[in-house]
Amino acid sequence: MTSCNETIKWLDQNQLAEKEEFQHKQKELEGIVNPIITKMYQGAGGGAGGMPGSCGMESGFSGASSRGPTVEEVD
Repeated sequence: MTSCNETIKWLDQNQLAEKEEFQHKQKELEGIVNPIITKMYQGAGGGAGGMPGSCGMESGFSGASSRGPTVEEVD
C-alpha cells in the first residue's frame, strides 16, 4: 500500500513529466503489485475459472457451432 501511495504522490507532483518517466514509474509499481495480484488469483481458484468474469466457464458454448447464424436462422 505504501508503494501505491508513494506513486500517487509522485504522479501528483510530476504531472509534467515525460512519457518515459511515467512508463518507468508504471513498470516499477507493476513489479511490486503483479506478484500480489497473481497470488490473489491463485488463491481464488486458479485454473478453475478464478479469473474475474469467467464464472468458472470455458470460453464459448460446448457443442455450439463455430460458423455463426445462417440466413434461415435470422428473422
